[in-house]
Amino acid sequence: METNHIKLNLQYISMQIPYWMGFSVLGTFTSVFLLSRDFTNGQIGMVLSLANLLAAVVQPFLASFADRMIRIRLSQLAAGMAVLLTLFSGILLALPKAFLIVAFIYTLLYACLVLLQPLTIAIGTFFISRGYGLNFGVARGLGSLAFAAAASVTGMLIERYSPTIILYLLIGIFLFFALMALLIDTRKQGGKYSDSLIAEPHHEKQLEEPIGLLAFTKKYKRFMFLLFGVSLLFVYHTIINSYMFQIMQPLGGTAANAGGSLSVAALSELPTMFFFTWVLRRFKIHSLMRFAAFFFSVKAVLILFSGSIFLINVAQSLQMVGFAMHTMASVYYTNQIIPQKDLVKGQTLMATANTMGGILGAFIGGQMLSFLSVSAMLLIGTVISLAGTLIVWLSVEK
Repeated sequence: METNHIKLNLQYISMQIPYWMGFSVLGTFTSVFLLSRDFTNGQIGMVLSLANLLAAVVQPFLASFADRMIRIRLSQLAAGMAVLLTLFSGILLALPKAFLIVAFIYTLLYACLVLLQPLTIAIGTFFISRGYGLNFGVARGLGSLAFAAAASVTGMLIERYSPTIILYLLIGIFLFFALMALLIDTRKQGGKYSDSLIAEPHHEKQLEEPIGLLAFTKKYKRFMFLLFGVSLLFVYHTIINSYMFQIMQPLGGTAANAGGSLSVAALSELPTMFFFTWVLRRFKIHSLMRFAAFFFSVKAVLILFSGSIFLINVAQSLQMVGFAMHTMASVYYTNQIIPQKDLVKGQTLMATANTMGGILGAFIGGQMLSFLSVSAMLLIGTVISLAGTLIVWLSVEK
């Protein structure tokens, strides 16, 4: 059994690492890539908003499908999404600077990236909810390490070659992800890991039919209110990640500086993710949710008043107690609040909350950079983040 647990953890790590490498390459350098294809800041914001909107619309239906599907495994669904990512990357590679086609394909590419995230998390909770010793924190922490490494290396490769290099990287990364996903066994019946190792009453719950989306939103009203607060936190988080290059420029920063800053943020996530199971034994999950929401806004205030690249990087290190803590706590919190039969739906709606924040963040950020200034964008983002913190504090359940 111990050998099985080690193998399961290694397989899951082999999915988290390429996913977050791909997220780093595509998410961090979207602005750099689209600016090289003659897009304006406003148009970049529009593409990112549409991509997140498309993902947000598809996510709940994809989750309902994933909860109910029998013939297709969760891991096969994730592998299929990764193959779509490589396909769209290949199409962009073959295209000249045809604005509308590039915008359309890039929107689909980014939407697939966002849709793949809850599927990757759901594969982890598939095993956790069945009582297997999957260490989600270590796997996700190694994903953050891979994110940091990919951000640094990609920034340097772009300066040495061109922004087109990101498409070659995406093809290699997501082909590897698809292969790793196909090797992990997520059969609900008859699979190596399909039986639950935890108490019998929970096993009976597993046989219940999942409820529909509308019934879910009515049954878990407080959870839905929490998701609204989380969305607001992710508005500012998306602004920082999507427009770090533009934030750095007035301070004399380059694409490499932007990549470096996002690497600092990603590396600072590691202690939280590696030691989260230890933290979980000592603190209540609802307290950790509140703690994380508070530090989202502390980071926002610090970046607002940063006058140098160094100070921005100092603020970025608070990712350890903000974003990283939320990422881990939200998975376990959802696992506790939502029953197993609706778990993919619950985890996906939590990811959808992040995505909705992404829609607003990308759109508002792009428009503010076009009509206002970097400092105005940061100020408005900070106010939105503070509102999100307040809502999360009020809506988490003990």
